[in-house]
Amino acid sequence: MSDSGSFSDPLRLLTGASLLLVEDDPGVRRAIGRVLELEGALLAQAGNGEQAILILERDVEHLLDAVVTDLEMPVVSGHELIAVLEECRPDLPVVAMTGYTLPANFRATVPLFLKPFSPEALVRELHRLVRHSQEIRGRARQTRADAGEARTLASRQHAIAEQQRARSLNLMGTLARQRALRKKT
Repeated sequence: MSDSGSFSDPLRLLTGASLLLVEDDPGVRRAIGRVLELEGALLAQAGNGEQAILILERDVEHLLDAVVTDLEMPVVSGHELIAVLEECRPDLPVVAMTGYTLPANFRATVPLFLKPFSPEALVRELHRLVRHSQEIRGRARQTRADAGEARTLASRQHAIAEQQRARSLNLMGTLARQRALRKKT
């Protein structure tokens, strides 16, 4: 680690990244949280999967960039949390960690770090996942903006077409009146 406390001096790899750290051991949560914050991450923390789900339910604007979760926790395990996220928030990257040997029922759908692990390796993996997540969300925002612009343009074109149609109806009405006037004379 450099003198500034960051692995990527002078730029911090996780600057501005919004992360959810889920770990039942307060000491481990503090240590990992400190590393992530030193790298510039904005951090929400939960002591178990149930607390994490409550935090995620409040993230209605999908501002979180990634979740770092322990696997073996009371109440709601990391395995259950990952399953919920895969179903409800499949685009939200997840990194799992465990102090136990590789769980037999662990599906390799998310990166797994065995404790103790290198903080540098976790930061590098999160940087990769967060960058990808932010790119996807940026493209989605641009797509929504483009769609909104297209709807606005279509609405304007529709209004112009209606005005032209109204004018052409007025022309036909004017022609009918002109013909009626000629017949009278």
